[in-house]
Amino acid sequence: MNVRADYREKPSRLIELLRKDDIPVHVQSIAHGDYIINDRVTVERKTARDFLVSILDGRLFKQIAHLKKHCLNPILIIEGNPFRTDSGFDPNAVRGALVSIQVMWYVPSLFSRSVEETKDILLMIGRQDDQDMDVIPLRGGYRPKRSKSQQLFILQGLPRVGPTAAKRLLLHFKSVSRVMDAGVEELMKVEGVGLETAQSIRTVLDAKCQ
Repeated sequence: MNVRADYREKPSRLIELLRKDDIPVHVQSIAHGDYIINDRVTVERKTARDFLVSILDGRLFKQIAHLKKHCLNPILIIEGNPFRTDSGFDPNAVRGALVSIQVMWYVPSLFSRSVEETKDILLMIGRQDDQDMDVIPLRGGYRPKRSKSQQLFILQGLPRVGPTAAKRLLLHFKSVSRVMDAGVEELMKVEGVGLETAQSIRTVLDAKCQ
């Protein structure tokens, strides 16, 4: 498990707590989210008060929109209870925001009672991601059994297509056959697939056996 943390998270103590558990944490500037786990899961962390303030100033849904657009697996963690603050915030507004995030934007929202519990959640995410077989990092002699794993395994056989690109292709086209039928311009609509990658894929798929 490895973690990248935004430098603005230093005052939270979460970076320190992760390092005490022997988790390597690289502190840097992160464009979207606060933590990136195993280069696959992006976590936006908010205290209960910051969550409410971000609703009021319109920052929340801009951040959620950017997470959905730029991150493969975004998650929101709310630290503390947004229904129990001294801000006098309308509970229905809180519920409405949570419903919108999870139902309309499809971003999972998790709650923790403290920074220590947030640390435990990040560890759980990292460990479960390490065991996730939906993305296959090495082909070797591995032969997946589950349907989705088989689909990703096939896509990773294409030129310039690694685990992340394979998952994005499958999410975009919904099936392997549609990826195989896609033209260069269609392939380039997938985030991370540029002209060279799209052309390389089509060259391999269209090549005739000699």
